[in-house]
Amino acid sequence: MSTTTNTIPSVNLLPYHEARKAARRKKVYTMLGGAAGAGALIVLIGGFYIDSQIDAVNARNQVLTAANTKMDGQIKEVNTLKKDIEALLDRQKAIESLQAERNLPVQLLEELVRQVPEGVYLTSLKQAGDTFVMAGVAQSNERVSELLRNVSQVAWLDRAELVESKAVTMTNNLREQRRLFDFSMRFAYRAPEVPGDKKKGASDAAANPAGGKV
Repeated sequence: MSTTTNTIPSVNLLPYHEARKAARRKKVYTMLGGAAGAGALIVLIGGFYIDSQIDAVNARNQVLTAANTKMDGQIKEVNTLKKDIEALLDRQKAIESLQAERNLPVQLLEELVRQVPEGVYLTSLKQAGDTFVMAGVAQSNERVSELLRNVSQVAWLDRAELVESKAVTMTNNLREQRRLFDFSMRFAYRAPEVPGDKKKGASDAAANPAGGKV
């Protein structure tokens, strides 16, 4: 009786596994390289986009800076013009004030001619700043009161008050003695309240007197 033995030949699979692992590693490396390349491309594109946005922002900032610089220059010009206009207005007011002060004595005398009642005679008129002191003689205290009342009603005169009134005996050219009242009163000039209002005080009051002789 004979016995037959089947022998299976041995196959070495080690090179196959190594090759398979190498193929996998190569595939992984390829994928990693592709991902790295894609990432680098994305970063590069993103960098270009960000740079373009930065350039656009810088350009807008330059435009805004130029516009602000131009506006600052215009604002300075406007402020300079405002100062020039204010200086001209102040100069105009000063000129008008000087003109009003120059015309004031004449207008005051014309006004006093209208306001002094009969029986009152002025002897002096003095000015100290915007205050005037007037002296004279009257036939009675009633005439003095009437003069004070008339002066108080003048629109461009203010703070009229009687300083003194006393009885005196005077001799006229006919050597007649008469009992009169020596008086003095003060009042102030009131400037127009509205600047530039064409001589609202003196000239308007001279054209439209508040009162007249009684």
